[in-house]
Amino acid sequence: MAQNNLAREIFQQAEPTYTPTQPVAPAAPKTQTETKVGISTFEKVLFAVGALVCVAMMIFVVSAKIALTNAQHELQQVDDRISTVHSQNTNYKQQIGELQSSNRLEKIAKDSGMSLSNANIRNVTK
Repeated sequence: MAQNNLAREIFQQAEPTYTPTQPVAPAAPKTQTETKVGISTFEKVLFAVGALVCVAMMIFVVSAKIALTNAQHELQQVDDRISTVHSQNTNYKQQIGELQSSNRLEKIAKDSGMSLSNANIRNVTK
């Protein structure tokens, strides 16, 4: 409890006493005239040009996005055609290998009444 009283005494001592030395005059009403400045013609033109540029940029972005989508679609179609041709080439190579097999050639030769002589066979590769 002694501490509480001490704190109150300090608080009471800390309060300053104010004694005005000069009388305070009442504040005079402020008479500032607020004049609104209109927008000049240059500012109107500048705003209109800025709006037009902004709209033009939006249209350009949308058209570029459409062009990009179309290009991606065409690229996908070309990739599909490439994979189709590649698989056809692989199938053709397999067929060529089957048609060139020595067993098949011997069978065709026997069916035609021919005989194979290994001395007369030459293998040509590219």
